[in-house]
Amino acid sequence: NKKNMNIFFPGRSRLKNEFLNLDQQGGGARYIGGSGETQQEVQQRLLREREMKIRAALEKLSRKRRLLRTRRKHKEFPIVSVLGYTNCGKTTLIKALTGDAGLHPQDRLFATLDVTVHAGQLPGRVTVLYVDTIGFLSHLPHQLIDSFAATLEDIKHSDVLIHVRDVSHPENVNQKANVLNVLRNLRVPDALLSSMIEVHNKIDLIDNYESTEDDSLAISALNGRGLEALKTAVERRVLAATGKRLVSLKVDLSTPQLSWLYKEAAVQDVSVDADEGSAVVKVVIGNAAYGRYRKMSKYRMPIDSWSSMQQS
Repeated sequence: NKKNMNIFFPGRSRLKNEFLNLDQQGGGARYIGGSGETQQEVQQRLLREREMKIRAALEKLSRKRRLLRTRRKHKEFPIVSVLGYTNCGKTTLIKALTGDAGLHPQDRLFATLDVTVHAGQLPGRVTVLYVDTIGFLSHLPHQLIDSFAATLEDIKHSDVLIHVRDVSHPENVNQKANVLNVLRNLRVPDALLSSMIEVHNKIDLIDNYESTEDDSLAISALNGRGLEALKTAVERRVLAATGKRLVSLKVDLSTPQLSWLYKEAAVQDVSVDADEGSAVVKVVIGNAAYGRYRKMSKYRMPIDSWSSMQQS
């Protein structure tokens, strides 16, 4: 049901003020100046022009996201889409996760009406791309719903979703319901939707905040509280979604093992023991490649659990 895909069309209240000014300036005359347009015709024209500008911007965004998808697939970087209502703190969070000083959060509607992608490293040195999506809002005109939905198509091709909620907002519970409804209408895969990370942001604005919802992470993107736990959660989801694991392998430097790992996996760190002629290599590796490595290597290492890998 497209009516459930809610977002806000900025400008209608602003247009009302413009119409009022026109009426006051014209002294209530039926025709505006010498244009031959009635006040109602002027109102309709201004609305059409405003709508066309937003539609063009949304279509441009959709084209850019398709290009991003193609490039991302070529480079094989995991992609993490950050979504939520406007002003929930998405851009601030991405800035905190990536250390990108060039990001400037803006407190206004449609501040993120462009493709913004930022690379960041997770605790195991896995590189991911964070995508800052257009903000969810309320009361979008029916004729713009399809254009808005097109801008969110890239969400379905993500490896991980982060849903950011401004828990200081009085309507944040209803906002969550609306976001989930939109994602279901977009037919986001169930596996992706069920693994979505829910973040309760702006806890710095609430004294002694405690979430009553399971599987949520309380953070403050502004002051950095809870970000390490979030990064760990993102890494877990990324590795699970991409069919990869983070392991530490001991290799014999007199064999081609190290060069094989560089070719077949993503080497994150190498610690060399020169006296022994070996190295401990931390890699992100696919399950199939890991199986091949174990067969060709004389070092047979057990599959580490996530917790043991985090402690290594």
